[in-house]
Amino acid sequence: MKKVDGTGGKGYNDLTTAAPMTAAEEDLMESGTCHMDLFAALRFTEDENLSGRIYWYIAPFPVKEGERVLAPVGPHDKLQCARVERTDRFKEEEAPYPPILCKHILARLGEREVQAGVYDLGGVRYDDRHFTRFRRILIAENGTCGAGLPVRAVDVGGEWLTAAAEEKRCVLLFGGNVREAAGLILRIVRGEDAEDVPPSILAALREKLH
Repeated sequence: MKKVDGTGGKGYNDLTTAAPMTAAEEDLMESGTCHMDLFAALRFTEDENLSGRIYWYIAPFPVKEGERVLAPVGPHDKLQCARVERTDRFKEEEAPYPPILCKHILARLGEREVQAGVYDLGGVRYDDRHFTRFRRILIAENGTCGAGLPVRAVDVGGEWLTAAAEEKRCVLLFGGNVREAAGLILRIVRGEDAEDVPPSILAALREKLH
């Protein structure tokens, strides 16, 4: 995350707008020999500590001015909501900040379907300005779409909750009660206690998704 205005950043009005790509540049892009990243200037309107400034991020997918997106903030990469103020494509040497130092936008606000029938529990608000992390827990009604992931059925006892909390990798939860299971996890993440859930599991789930 990089500031556009304020100490250490360029003034917002002083930034040069990227010129439209020439036909030759478009040919180079298609050939893979010329790479231009899409940068987005974000304003974190929900955080009074950040809302007075604009921050540059790399957009790994198309975004447009006015859209709400989720992006990592600070040394712990907590997810927060931001408004896209401006977008530009830059070659590496013309970018407002070195691409290697810029963080990436992770998703549009509200987009959580990974593929047909599979949903990410990331991107859900759990306090006044933070959202759950992506690629920690996925849910689906069946487990056939979890290729390469640890898969746990929520209908078998309570072991699925322990697995979801303690599994270091992303885990797929499935079964007829998966929506109820997702609701329980999100209540825990929002700070509510759950009956018969050990404190260690409560803490592990919060740490995993915060």
